Amino acid sequence: MNNEKGLIYPLVITLCLVILIFFGYLTGKVSSERQFVYMQEEQLKQTRLLQQGVERAIIYAKDASVFLPMEKNLILNQGIVNLVIEQTTEEERLIMIEAFTDKQHTKKVKVYYNVTQNSVTKWVEG
Repeated sequence: MNNEKGLIYPLVITLCLVILIFFGYLTGKVSSERQFVYMQEEQLKQTRLLQQGVERAIIYAKDASVFLPMEKNLILNQGIVNLVIEQTTEEERLIMIEAFTDKQHTKKVKVYYNVTQNSVTKWVEG
């Protein structure tokens, strides 16, 4: 009978330790999943802002009355887009776009746009 008293206490401590480790693992997993979802949302916002910036920049690049180089700041629903449009050749324009989300994450892209073919010839991120 005396040996049974000495066995219960270490078993309870071990069980509590196992439960604590399990909840620690679970908390870490949930936290990392939330961080992943947050980063995915921010990346999606940045991509949307860049696409909207390219669409508006192409309108300015096509317009013959716009003097180049041109800088423009656009305030959109999900953030701010800075546009810089330069003329590289007679038919090609370099469009540099920087997108800032509402949480101040940024993403930059350089787009080479051919005015005569009405198409993007090169898209460089970074």
